[in-house]
Amino acid sequence: MIMSHPSPLVQKFWQEGTLQDCPIIDVHGHWGPMPGGYLPAAPEKKMMASLERSGVKHIICSSHDSLFGDPEDGNALMQAAIRRYPGRISGYWAVNPNYPDLVHRAALDFEKSEGFVGFKILPDYHGCSATAAPYQPLFEYANARHLPVMIHTWGGSTFNSPQRIDELAGRYPEAVLIMGHSGFGDWAVSAEIARRRPNVYLDLTACYAAHDFGMLPGGSGTPLPLMSQPHVSGVTEFLVEQAGSEKVFFGTDMPWYSPFYVLGSILFARINDDARRDILYRNAQRLFNLKIV
Repeated sequence: MIMSHPSPLVQKFWQEGTLQDCPIIDVHGHWGPMPGGYLPAAPEKKMMASLERSGVKHIICSSHDSLFGDPEDGNALMQAAIRRYPGRISGYWAVNPNYPDLVHRAALDFEKSEGFVGFKILPDYHGCSATAAPYQPLFEYANARHLPVMIHTWGGSTFNSPQRIDELAGRYPEAVLIMGHSGFGDWAVSAEIARRRPNVYLDLTACYAAHDFGMLPGGSGTPLPLMSQPHVSGVTEFLVEQAGSEKVFFGTDMPWYSPFYVLGSILFARINDDARRDILYRNAQRLFNLKIV
């Protein structure tokens, strides 16, 4: 039985399981093992297989090690992966403010790198406000070069609330600021800032919650313990309505979340196909100047 739906994109995906004329770009991924943690979908072959299955043609990643371990080694690990998969993977140069020498070197290191398209920071995890002095050299460089900075954001955070991003957007109007997780929970404020600030964008990562259990060693039939996870309905529609589809990106946090789950939240949102295409690839192609292979 073929499901009836007014969207040609939804109909095509329902019938074929993929969207050949809609090259999905994931702007929020991670690479490699998580120090001190277990992610069954993280091994390279599984990660690439998941991208292939779900139709994600390009992903922009920062390595786990660069964010939660050694920044220098982690960025080198990301560089090696980019070289192994040219045209499929780009990188964010990860910056940890607790390594001041590396922060001051970030601009030079970034310029010598290949396939890196911007920067990634985790203010909450690193215990440093996004607006604090240690990040200043990074934002000044991004502002001068019109470069993207993917910023972990969360509603109510002392370090990376939407209000902090609003302050940064005014201070560095030429830097492109992507609100990772769209200021999770503080949807209305995040959308208002993205609508008002030309240089602020929203990333759908964690505006849903579902792990790719199909990639567990035992497959999708493996019994799972009862788990409590936050599922918030209607966020995609709300962000499109309030900020505009041209301000919203497809993001997964892979290998933490399943690209299929994110794709479903976009395909079955009450938005039109133009908005879906904006989110799935047009915005990323335009902002990052990507050529899909």
